[in-house]
Amino acid sequence: MNLGILYPRISHYREEFFEEIMKVHNIDFYLYESIKESEKDNFKNSYIQATYLKTFELLKKVRLINTIPMMKKKYDVVILIGEMRSISVWFLLIYYKFTKTKTILWGHGISIHTYLIESKKLNSLRVAFHKLADHNWYYTKNEVEIWKSYILEDRLTPLNNTINIEEILNSTKSLDKEKLKDKYNINTEINFIFSARFSKLERRADLIPELVKLLDKDKYGFIIIGDGNLKPDFSSFSNVYDFGAIYDRDIKDELFEIADIYYQPGWMGLSTNEALAYGKMVLTFERSKEIKQCVEYTYLNDKNSYIAKDMNDLVLFLSTLSYEEIIQYSNNAREYAQKNLTLKTMVDNALDSLKVLENQS
Repeated sequence: MNLGILYPRISHYREEFFEEIMKVHNIDFYLYESIKESEKDNFKNSYIQATYLKTFELLKKVRLINTIPMMKKKYDVVILIGEMRSISVWFLLIYYKFTKTKTILWGHGISIHTYLIESKKLNSLRVAFHKLADHNWYYTKNEVEIWKSYILEDRLTPLNNTINIEEILNSTKSLDKEKLKDKYNINTEINFIFSARFSKLERRADLIPELVKLLDKDKYGFIIIGDGNLKPDFSSFSNVYDFGAIYDRDIKDELFEIADIYYQPGWMGLSTNEALAYGKMVLTFERSKEIKQCVEYTYLNDKNSYIAKDMNDLVLFLSTLSYEEIIQYSNNAREYAQKNLTLKTMVDNALDSLKVLENQS
């Protein structure tokens, strides 16, 4: 089939998903976020060729995209970003109803900022938006369960949003933890790792130095991977090992091998998948008004992670956590990733839904 995809950007972590779909279908990509904008937000862009569309924002609340280049071409299916504030997406959903082209709306299916409210009752405007599409791709099964009360289930697909963790799971590298600690001059006994962009307040990066201050600096170390304008100043902490943004897989493999626990206070997204694939138990906080969590938060459970009520609860948990328990959590984390979070699963889910639409044509 011929597919048209309207998306903000193709980040490096998404390109392998698209490459697999491109093996089966012809795809034209239409992007509305400039490379300069992406780089400003610390995204590494993909090499995949795309047509860049002009976009206009009104008061940062409404987006208008020049979709004429997309509309000039004929597609069997168009896949549209599930951005409700984009007037252009609304227009395309209605426009394609008068053609033979099928539409897929791809998004979270829920507001991350008001998740606690919308998980009980979805915004009526959002319901109208998603009902316009012939099919909907949601990130996880949790959102499909919510939407089943509003849209027929055969029009809903949980993609199991992920990245290419297979290269982590299938790695045959033989890494010596103690030698690597010497290599990177890390001498603390138990080491946490954080790997994400410091670009969102909701990630609650302020709770990283807070935990550093509360723990024994001679026993606990913190490995930091990532950059961004909201990054705390870690220079005063002797037990924080700051490596900045890293895209070299070999270096990342080594740093995750040194680490014992993954710690990210909030906004747990695809970093969840990566941490679990590396076999690291995850520490984070319960979703609340103060702590926002992305939909991948649903991948965490009491076998592969600890979700603390607050900082006191987290510190208390760590004070009684044995190394043997860390190993068990870690084994459970890797097992969960192997069973549930492979890129193949996400690709298969997408291709199966496209086949259904093809048969409906």
